[in-house]
Amino acid sequence: MNFKRKERGKNFKYVVIGVLGIAAVAALVWILVDRLEGNAPVLSLELESRYLPASSEIPLTVSDEKSGLRRVYASILQEDREVSLVNKTVDREDGEKIADVHHLELNMRIDAREMGLKDGDAMLRIAAWDQSWRQRFAGNLAYKEIEIVIDSSPPRVSALTRQHNLSQGGSGLVVYRLSEPCKKHGVRVGDNFFPGYPGYFDDDDVYLAFFALKHDQNRETDILLEAYDRAGNRGQSGFLHYIQNRSFPSDNLNLSDNFMRQVLPEFYSVPGFPSDGSRLEQFLFVNQDLRRENDERILSLAGQSDDAIHWEGDFTALPRAQRMAGFADHRTYIYEGSTVDQQVHMGVDLASMRHAPIPAANNGRVILADWIGIYGDTVVIDHGYGVLSLYSHLSTTDVSEGEFVSRGDIIGKTGTTGLAVGDHLHFSMIVGGVFVNPYEWWDAQWIENNITAKLESVAGQVGR
Repeated sequence: MNFKRKERGKNFKYVVIGVLGIAAVAALVWILVDRLEGNAPVLSLELESRYLPASSEIPLTVSDEKSGLRRVYASILQEDREVSLVNKTVDREDGEKIADVHHLELNMRIDAREMGLKDGDAMLRIAAWDQSWRQRFAGNLAYKEIEIVIDSSPPRVSALTRQHNLSQGGSGLVVYRLSEPCKKHGVRVGDNFFPGYPGYFDDDDVYLAFFALKHDQNRETDILLEAYDRAGNRGQSGFLHYIQNRSFPSDNLNLSDNFMRQVLPEFYSVPGFPSDGSRLEQFLFVNQDLRRENDERILSLAGQSDDAIHWEGDFTALPRAQRMAGFADHRTYIYEGSTVDQQVHMGVDLASMRHAPIPAANNGRVILADWIGIYGDTVVIDHGYGVLSLYSHLSTTDVSEGEFVSRGDIIGKTGTTGLAVGDHLHFSMIVGGVFVNPYEWWDAQWIENNITAKLESVAGQVGR
């Protein structure tokens, strides 16, 4: 019996030693893997530009997936002066230890005037420590230094061209100088913004912008130069301009079942087409919803325009053609004696012989050659600096996207594709994403007075 007790006691001792050994190994593994882990925290900084305005907030994300965060510090160093932005002990509150924090999102607020920072170069410094026992229990360190520039002054923008005469639906050109490099600049007309372009003049601080007044904007519309520098500061200035108000014709269009029966089949495969709706509902979908979608696609092409002027002189129209409908004609659609819709015709309809050859209005790059809903088979030519010409309802298209064409080159033939009544060409001019009056661009004297003379005058001052 004594022998058995001794054996049980010895076995128990071995179990205890085993358990203690396992615990010791586990503790050692925990120390090596968690407390002595060697991965530094991860710093993620959302800084759009190294140029900072007088007041800003910079989002900072700090994370440490293993041992957790201990402390985060950030400051701005300028000359011999350091200003603290963040100094946070992450693992304690009111001196008491809290649960490990593995992820932290902060907003670093900078107010240059309040902090006594001057415009000019500075250094943004960010540091974060984790809970590791490395570095003599100080933790792994993540550290970043970012060179920044404090810029609290708005840019100055001033017009170099003197006279700017516009009419409703018309185009304009302004040449201007910037006091510093800017990330965005151009002309603001009401709610529309027309970007400026570099490269035309020898002086790198001089830019030009073609801009437009929509058909429904008048003398009450604000027109000004606007620039945003690299820190986001906005500078604005007015420039001398005169707006001539004008009115546009109105016309009533009677819809017939025969007309709708003729034109609607081309749109049956368009997404969203109300195939179960009445013929009138189908027509209104095309004339309203599809028209809006098509216009948005076409006008967005101005954002792809080249930084160069491809065109020369006035723009040509379809030869020997009768002008059937004008720019900004207000159309009222009547069905069975009731008004069912109203739209504005944003181009000029030109009718010649059936399948008449269509010349390119001026030199440029084909930026679109495709079927575009109500416009049917369509070609759009980019003439540079946001100026585009559009040709629609084509029966055939003889050019491809990316191809360069010269004034007079045949790009296709007139037709009836899209929402067209009879064989004709719908021609539009677009400036900076706005439909404008083509009659101006067909007029050699208007081109000379409003564009060519201005460019030559400024080139005489700053070089070309």
